[in-house]
Amino acid sequence: MYFAALWLIFSAACSVLAFRRHPLYGLLFYLATLYMHPPSRWWGAMLPDPGWAAVAAGVTALAIILHRGRLNPKPLWCANAPAVLLILYTVWMFIQTPWALDLESHMLGSVRYAKYLVAFWFVYRIADTKQNLLAVLYAHGAGCGLLGIYARYTPREQGRLDGVGGPGIDDANTLAMYFATGAIVCMGLILTQKGWRRWIAFVLLALIGNGFVLANSRGAFMGLVAGVLVMLLCKSREHRRMFWALSLVGAVGFAIIVDKLFIERMFTIGDVVEASEDADMSARSRMVIYEAQLKMFAEYPFGSGYRGTVELSPRFIDRQWLTVGKDGDESSAARASHNTFMTTLVEQGVPGAVLFLWLFGWVCLSVPRIRRNAANRVDPDLATLAGAACGALMVVFVAGMATDYLMAEVQFWLYALLVSALQLSQADLLARRPVAVPVAGALKLA
Repeated sequence: MYFAALWLIFSAACSVLAFRRHPLYGLLFYLATLYMHPPSRWWGAMLPDPGWAAVAAGVTALAIILHRGRLNPKPLWCANAPAVLLILYTVWMFIQTPWALDLESHMLGSVRYAKYLVAFWFVYRIADTKQNLLAVLYAHGAGCGLLGIYARYTPREQGRLDGVGGPGIDDANTLAMYFATGAIVCMGLILTQKGWRRWIAFVLLALIGNGFVLANSRGAFMGLVAGVLVMLLCKSREHRRMFWALSLVGAVGFAIIVDKLFIERMFTIGDVVEASEDADMSARSRMVIYEAQLKMFAEYPFGSGYRGTVELSPRFIDRQWLTVGKDGDESSAARASHNTFMTTLVEQGVPGAVLFLWLFGWVCLSVPRIRRNAANRVDPDLATLAGAACGALMVVFVAGMATDYLMAEVQFWLYALLVSALQLSQADLLARRPVAVPVAGALKLA
C-alpha cells in the first residue's frame, strides 16, 4: 500500500511541477511509467490503470506547449537527420498496410512507431540546455538502476532473467540491452560530474552492472563492448585520465560480480556459425533464421509488414527451429526475427533497409564530428556527453545483431539526446569564436 501511495504522490507532484515549473518533470513521469510500470508490480493491483504512459505523455505534451515561450529556441524537431529518417520509416510502414501479411499486428506496430516519434519530440524539446541534457541522462541511468534492483530480487529461470521490466523490456535480451545503454550513460556522467553527482552515477553503474550480469545476454555484452569503444574515441582529452581509471575500476568490479553462468554463456557466442551438436542451439538458430530471412526478402522485396517474419517462418524454417507459444498450440509454432537489420529487410523491404543503414551511418559519422568538436576545444562535458549518447546508440545497433530491437523505445530518446548534445556543442563553439571589433578611425570602404 505504501508503494502505491508513493506512486500516486510522485505522479501528482510531477504533473503539477510540469505545468508550474518545467516540462522536464512530465518527462520524468513518463520515463517512470516505463521503468516502474505499476501494472507489473505487486502493489499495482491496488491502483487503477488509466494507462499511465498515456497520461504521462499527455501531461508532458501539454507542458511543452504551455512553456514553449520559456524553453530555449531550437531548430524544428523534425529538421535533423534522425528525425527525418524515423518519420520516413513510419510513413513507409503505413504505406505498407495494404499488403501486410498480419494486418492487425502491422497496424499496431505502425502506431507504436509513431508514438515513439512523440517521445523523440519530448526529449529533443526538453534537452534544450546542458543542465536539462544531464537531467534526462540521469533519469535514464536511474531507471536502469531501478531495474537493476528489481533484477537482484527476481529469480532466474533456466539461466535467464525474464519479466523484470515493463512493456518492451520484459525479456532478458532487451533488459540487458537497456542495462548496457544505462552503463554507457553512467560512464559519461561519472566522467563529467563531480562530488555527490559523480557518486550517484557510481552507485547507479554498480546496480546496472549487477543486473546486466543477471540478464545474461550475449548480444548485449557485444553491444556494451562496442559502446565502451565509442566512448574511448569520443571522450574529451580532459577526461582521459578519469576514463582509464574508471575502466580499471569497472573491469575489476565486473570480474568480481560475474558468475559461472554468465561466463559459460559468453563463451557460446561463436556457436552462431558452429554446426556441431555441442554448439548452443539458441546461438545456432540465429544463422538458420538469417538464411531463411534472405529467402523471405527475395519473395517480398518491398516488405511483408510488421511481424512478417513470424508469419513467413513456418514456410522457410525447419520445424525443429520453430517455437511454440505460451498456449502450447503446436499449429502456431513460428519464429521471430533475431536481427534488427534483417527485420527491416524482411518486414519493410528495400526502403526500410536503406533507412536503417542511413541511420546507422549517421551515428557512425557522429563519432568524427564529436572528435572534431573536442579538438576545437568545445565544452569538454558536452563532447563527452555526446559521446555517451553515441556510444549508447551503438549498443543498440550492435546488440541488435542478435535480437530484434526495431521497437526499442530507448533508441528514440538517445537519438534526440545525441542531436541535442551536438546542437549545444555547435552553439558553444560559436560562442567561443572571437568577434571582430572594428578599429576606431578605420576607413569605411564603399
